[in-house]
Amino acid sequence: MILEYLAAEGGISLLDVNPGLMIWTAITFLLVFILLKVFAWKPIADALDARAEKIHSDIDRAESVRKESEEKLDEYLKKLEGLKEEGYQILNEAKKDAEYLRNEILDSANKEAAAIKERGLRDAKLAADQAVDEIHKQIANLAVLVAGQIVGKSLSAEDHKKIISDSIGKFGSLN
Repeated sequence: MILEYLAAEGGISLLDVNPGLMIWTAITFLLVFILLKVFAWKPIADALDARAEKIHSDIDRAESVRKESEEKLDEYLKKLEGLKEEGYQILNEAKKDAEYLRNEILDSANKEAAAIKERGLRDAKLAADQAVDEIHKQIANLAVLVAGQIVGKSLSAEDHKKIISDSIGKFGSLN
C-alpha cells in the first residue's frame, strides 16, 4: 500500500534503475564489508577459532582423563582380584592350620587317653598282684595253722617263716 502510494505520487519505483543510487549502494556495501572485515570478522573469527581450539583441547583432555580413569579402574580391579585371591589363600591356610591343630589335639588326647588306660591297667594289675600276694600269705598262714594242728605241735617262729616263704613260692609259681 505504501509502495503504491509512492509510485502514484511520482516517487520512486522499485523497478526503475537509478545508476547513482546503485553506485552509492555498492560503495556503502563495500565500505561496510571492509569495516566489518577489519573490525568485526577478524575478532569474531579469532574468538571462534579460540573457542574451537578450547573445545578441542577440552575434548582431548576429557579423552585423556577417560583413558586414565579406565586404566586406574583396570588397575583397581586387578588389585581387588589379587586381594580376593590373597584372602582365599589366607582362608585356606587358616583352615589347614585349624585342621592340623585339631589333628594334633586329637593325637595328644588319644595319647593321653592311652597313657591313662595303660596306668589304669598297670594299677589294676598291681592291685591284683597285691591281692593275690595277700591271699597267698593268708593261705600260707592257714596252711601253717592247719599243719600245726594236724601235727599237734607248735612250730617255732623260724619254722613258721620258712614254711610261709616256701608256701608263697609254691603259690606264686602256680600263677
